[in-house]
Amino acid sequence: MLASPSNKALAWGTAHPRVRIGIQALLIIALAFPLAGWATSVVSQHYSLGLDLQKRTCLPWTAYLIHHAQPTRIHRGELAGFYPKGKMGPSFDGILVIKQIAGIPGDELWVKDDVLYVNGRWIGPLDLLAKLKKPSGYFDRRVVVPDGHYLFIGTLPRAYDGRYWGFVPYQDIVASARPLW
Repeated sequence: MLASPSNKALAWGTAHPRVRIGIQALLIIALAFPLAGWATSVVSQHYSLGLDLQKRTCLPWTAYLIHHAQPTRIHRGELAGFYPKGKMGPSFDGILVIKQIAGIPGDELWVKDDVLYVNGRWIGPLDLLAKLKKPSGYFDRRVVVPDGHYLFIGTLPRAYDGRYWGFVPYQDIVASARPLW
């Protein structure tokens, strides 16, 4: 609206400062909401917050930032996610499981006297034998992690992991994770 001599208060330059601030705030909000919605949709397509609220966990953290993309390079000690596809029993089917990579292709996995070693380095005991109703020595073996496969473990006692059910093929790894707290 153009200012007229009788209505100067409506001109932008002479409008009350509160009116100008209100109009500017509305313009910022009108631009910010669509931009925030777009940014949220882009980020949520690739990232999510994962919470592990189980009583008995396999890793020491409760919250994770999960990047939903297959990692291009996988290193020992990193956290990655996969869908168990029957490896861990029916209660885990369809659930993204986050565990630590303990063995990469070519590593030597050795379970001796119910203790896991990778490349001669002590990883930890197999302390679920009684729960799984398996005798001592049942999982003892010495194998090389095959090409295209990875050994996933939990770092806390009583973790049900690759010590018991074996390796995860690369094509089943669908995410990487970073612990938050």
